[in-house]
Amino acid sequence: MKKIAIALLLLVSTITFGQEKVLLRLNYKKGDKYQTHMKMKQDMGVMVMDMEMTMEMFVEAVKDKKYDLKNNFTFFSTVMEQGGEKMVYNSKMKDEELSGEAKKMASTMKPLLETTIFLNMDDLGNSKLIKLVPEVAGVTQLKDQMSSVQYPKEQVSVGSTWVNVQKTNNIGMEMTYTVTEITKDYVLADITGKVSLMPGAKIGGKLKIDRTTGIPSYMNMKLEAEMMGVTMKMDSEVNMKKI
Repeated sequence: MKKIAIALLLLVSTITFGQEKVLLRLNYKKGDKYQTHMKMKQDMGVMVMDMEMTMEMFVEAVKDKKYDLKNNFTFFSTVMEQGGEKMVYNSKMKDEELSGEAKKMASTMKPLLETTIFLNMDDLGNSKLIKLVPEVAGVTQLKDQMSSVQYPKEQVSVGSTWVNVQKTNNIGMEMTYTVTEITKDYVLADITGKVSLMPGAKIGGKLKIDRTTGIPSYMNMKLEAEMMGVTMKMDSEVNMKKI
């Protein structure tokens, strides 16, 4: 009898959260600090690249459901293999530890790692670049990549979908999110997508949203596309947490 009661309780809980409607909103507080950690692997047939990046975000001000955010990249690493050659670089390596190719990568990444990116973001996740300190050419385009997920205005429940459309470097991306589960702490969704320059690309992934802070605490994306007879694969994983 006790087992039956527990089973019924679990069933009722599942049904309750399944029917629940949730308003997805960022809920930053002034002084909050967050860390984003991203890992990505690209296999382009002739070249394989593993990349890892860490960024910290500080909430400087909150006004009218808008947030002034200060962002800094704190770590970057990459391993590239092509034609039997391997290049290893990470931002903690000393100059004498770097190969010739790694030194070129270090020179390219140095401006990014030294730049502070100031954004204003609303509670839906739409962002606007305020300034770069120092002003560095080529870093501005990162704003769109940092915007992550934009939430719908209406509440969502299991089965709800919403679409984000972004354009970065003349490449249009359309991501569709479908809510698959709602728990006490998280909203989970599946991701499918389209890329304007890759009409045949297969894109899929998972998203996990923290209900308290509203942050996309986990996101995984997989892409597979055929380009000029070569199969290209990309797998990325992003984790975000309050620190």
